[in-house]
Amino acid sequence: MLSKITFVWLAATWAVKSNDEIELVAPICDSATFRPPNLGARVVVKSIEAEVQRNYTSQGGVHGLPDIDGLNFCQLKAHLNHEGTDDDVLVEVWLPLGRDSWNGRFQATGGSGMATGVLGQHLGQAVKQGYAASSTDGGHPPINTDASWVLKPDGTIDWNLLTNFATRSLVESIILGKSLTEQFYQEKPKYSYWNGCSQGGRQGYMLAQEHPDLLDGILANAPALSLTRLVMAEFWPQLVMKEEGLWVSSCEFNYFRQKAMESCDMMDGVSDGIISEFELCDFDPLHVIGQVFYCDENPVEVSRAMANIVKRINEGPRTPLKVPLWHGFTHGTDFERLAGITTSTDGVRMPKPLHISMNFIRSFVLKDETFNVTRLNYADFMALWKADLTRLQSSGTKLLSWHGVNDPLIPYQSTVQYRKRVEMLMGGANEVDNFYRLFLAPGVAHCARGNGPVPTDPLAALVEWVEDGIPPETLEAETTTYEGDRVTRQLCAWPGKARYMGAGDAKRASSWSCHGGTERSVENEDHAAPEEDYESDRAAQLLGGLKDRIEGLGMGLTIG
Repeated sequence: MLSKITFVWLAATWAVKSNDEIELVAPICDSATFRPPNLGARVVVKSIEAEVQRNYTSQGGVHGLPDIDGLNFCQLKAHLNHEGTDDDVLVEVWLPLGRDSWNGRFQATGGSGMATGVLGQHLGQAVKQGYAASSTDGGHPPINTDASWVLKPDGTIDWNLLTNFATRSLVESIILGKSLTEQFYQEKPKYSYWNGCSQGGRQGYMLAQEHPDLLDGILANAPALSLTRLVMAEFWPQLVMKEEGLWVSSCEFNYFRQKAMESCDMMDGVSDGIISEFELCDFDPLHVIGQVFYCDENPVEVSRAMANIVKRINEGPRTPLKVPLWHGFTHGTDFERLAGITTSTDGVRMPKPLHISMNFIRSFVLKDETFNVTRLNYADFMALWKADLTRLQSSGTKLLSWHGVNDPLIPYQSTVQYRKRVEMLMGGANEVDNFYRLFLAPGVAHCARGNGPVPTDPLAALVEWVEDGIPPETLEAETTTYEGDRVTRQLCAWPGKARYMGAGDAKRASSWSCHGGTERSVENEDHAAPEEDYESDRAAQLLGGLKDRIEGLGMGLTIG
């Protein structure tokens, strides 16, 4: 006699007609429909639970994603455990309810900050577009600012959870998601994609290097490459203000942004609040010392200390010998998130570090969640500072990436440097363009927002590249000004740049053209500053090889 589980599985899979023809039937969203795939000898799928969701609202916010309501889908929650550990990893898979609602594709989605995945916020967008989609929490709370999960109760690093976060859970989420999708619709996804920004961008690059055969296309934007350097560098603006003995307000920083715009905005022939010729902008904050402006109706005079702070933040972290440790920021970038402050009721200004950076230093580096990072001085900071794409090239998988030039968290130069090194190692720009393309978005902040036009549907461009063989030379981008005017632009494949043609409405993409795209040669290779390590014996003691181990997990991706 057939068990209930076997009966439901057979009913969900086929109906046999008299002429032996197999007819597909409607998918059944029931826990008994699904069986666990093989994820490896040391991985146990503890449970798979299915539930129909109707008229569901998916909360947005992360990476500029909107709220989405009216969603109907089959929600699967699978719990995994890795033998020898006590972890409980959640993988969620969301499946459009009807076969007619599914576009035949699978999409794995990435994380944000210190969260392995953001679950519903990305999955809702994918389902709305017709994708079957998956995400995972990596076995720890999906809170992007929380790094406490990396520490065990005894204060040592939980390398099991860190491995989940860096690589393992991402691979398992893809394999499990594709298998459950096939079981639900009784056919394999025709194409599989990755979609992530920031931490999700870092994850996409890791998959491109280590597991490209799992996917047909990878959309990885504003990637958090070289994670240890990046997160340490995000504390630099706070340190600079402390060393100068001055906590600068957002209003005061915005004055320097305004002066940078006045100096460089018109370099492309258009006054639009976007510095398109960002590499040519030579604005010097020291040139405005002594100028007076107003914040909250109070006069403020630009001091040398104030100008030095802006200059040093723009330059990025440096050793006492002025050797660059990491990239700085483009002129006109908003410093509010990394150089944030608070003001007490009696008017005293105090530091407000970025939570991700603060918690990373506490948990990963110092292994002390109670440590007050605002006590760190320059000497302390210096003491704490402490793979290639061959598989992607041969796999046929495509990697598409875009990065906002005015990203206030992850300098775009890190992604450009990565791309340059790939070119140097893998046959030059034209060869690399066959499988990896990068686009820069002037005026755009972290994954979204800012003054500049934001890519409207880069995933569609990736799909066209993968499925139709049409590589993207441009990405359509759009924004709305404060006055309500719609601005469109075509972002150019790096190192191409959009230039105003001198006629027509500058708010329309048709008035701009790309110059310096895929026809370039390999003569101009990596001219970025060397990634020097400034380490002391004290740093080695504190880090205990942390950077090497993290980079070994794919969290510090570099080329060469």
